[in-house]
Parts: sequence; C-alpha cells; structure tokens
Amino acid sequence: MEKFDVPKFSKPIFDPLFYVLIGTSILCALLIFVREHQEVDYNTYRFLLWNLFLAWLPLLVSIMALLLTRVAKGIDLLIGILLLGVGWLLVYPNAPYLTTDFIHFVSNPNYDNRTLTDLHLWYDLILFFLFSWCGLLLGYLSMRHFHSIVSYYLNEWFGWIFVLAASFLGGFGIYLGRVIRLNSWDVLFNPFRLIEGVLEGISKNSAIFTILFGMLNVIVYVTLFIIRNKRLQQFKALD
Repeated sequence: MEKFDVPKFSKPIFDPLFYVLIGTSILCALLIFVREHQEVDYNTYRFLLWNLFLAWLPLLVSIMALLLTRVAKGIDLLIGILLLGVGWLLVYPNAPYLTTDFIHFVSNPNYDNRTLTDLHLWYDLILFFLFSWCGLLLGYLSMRHFHSIVSYYLNEWFGWIFVLAASFLGGFGIYLGRVIRLNSWDVLFNPFRLIEGVLEGISKNSAIFTILFGMLNVIVYVTLFIIRNKRLQQFKALD
C-alpha cells in the first residue's frame, strides 16, 4: 500500500500513550513484587498480574487491526477487520474488568483492624487504583483504534454508535466475567457453558450492572477523547 493510502489514524501505530501503558504495567508488577517482600508468604494480589495481562489483549487486537489497514485492501481488509472486530469485542471487557478487582480490596478482612496511619492500607489502595487505571486506559486506547477505523470506513455517526454499543456490551461482558465467572476463551473451548452463562446472566441485576459499567466505559472514553482532541487542536493552532 502506498504511503498516501495509509489512513491517517494508523500513523503512527504506537502513540505516546502506548509507551505510558507499558511503563505503568511494569510499575504495577514492581508494586506487587515489593508488596510480597514486605510480608512473609504474601501473594494475595498476584492474580492482578494475570488480569492485567488479559487487559492488554484488546489493545493488541486493535493494533493488529491498525496494521491491517496498512497492508490490506478490498475484501481482504473487510474480512480481516470484521474478524478482528469480533475478537476485540470478546476480549474488550478484560480491560475495564480490572476496576472490579477493587472488591478484593474492600472485602479484605485484614484491613478491619488497621488504622488510617497504616501505610500497608494506603499502599494497597494505590496498587488497586493503578491496576484499575491501567485497565481503563487500555480499554480507551483500543476502543479509540476501532472508533477511528469505523469512522474512517463508514462515517462519524457509525463511529459513535459503535462506541456506545461496545461500551454497554463491555459492561455486560464484565458482569459475565465477575458474577457468572465466564472467560473470553469459553467462546472457543466451552461454547455451551458460554450460552448457558449468557442466558443465566439475563436478569434485572445484570441489566443494572451493565448500565453502570457501560456508563463508566462511556464517560472514561468520551472524557479522554475530548482531552486528546483539544490537545491536537492546540498543537495545530501553534503550527
């Protein structure tokens, strides 16, 4: 594909936020390592590392989609984007899912007898916040990639409809993962369990849960999207 045929949104593939996310993820891992060496046999929150790995999957899929816009055309591009889009929708909830891990912090009985001057309490609070923030940013950046793709190949209205639909589907996906305990790979390895879980998840509680986390996804995305656009407009004005 010639240079002028490359969509503007895929130049560059890796923007500064990508590198910030790498640094934040490394920091999160270091915080877990330090925390484990503060107390003997402390591995209570090691599961956060696995959840953080899963949260990176939607961004990796969206980067593959951007790369595809550089090398494919026509029907090959259409099929590739559709497949990657479906794959992204399946793994996207893994990113904002990290916010639900706060339940392990608030329900930990070890904090009941600790005072507000106990640094372990505040250390763990910051630990959970950074993991959650990293998940929200990973979800935002990956959605921004697909938002750009949909807006470019269709139009702006379809782009925002995609954002809204993906946000609330992601909210339902978070419910399936946190409450029903389904995993993204159940689509391939346990489809009957997936169908059973989805049917089990259709309820009043799941609807409220979906709306709450869907709103969280939308608010985070729109806020960061506006901030980024304002920054771009300022840079253009300086030029």
